[in-house]
Amino acid sequence: MVDVLNTFIAIILSIVALTPIFLLIILLNKSKIQPSGIDPSVIKRLEDMDTTIANDTNNALDQVQIKLEDFEARITDIEDQRTTVSGFKNKK
Repeated sequence: MVDVLNTFIAIILSIVALTPIFLLIILLNKSKIQPSGIDPSVIKRLEDMDTTIANDTNNALDQVQIKLEDFEARITDIEDQRTTVSGFKNKK
C-alpha cells in the first residue's frame, strides 16, 4: 500500500515539476517564430475601422440614453399631472 501511495505521489510531483518546463519550452519556441508578412498599412486600416466602429457605437448609445432620459422625464410629467377624482364616491 505504501509503495502505491509513493508511486502516486511521485507521478503527481513529476507532473507538477515537468509542466512549467514544457510550457517554458513552448513559449520560447513561439517567441522565435517570425511574424507573418502582413502589411502594416492593412493593420493600420483595421485599427482605424475599429476606432470608427467604436465611436459610432458610443454615439448611438449616447443618443439612446438621451431619448430614454427624455422618455423618462415625459412619463414623470404625465404621472405628476394625474389627478384623483373624488366626486363619484357613494354617499350614504
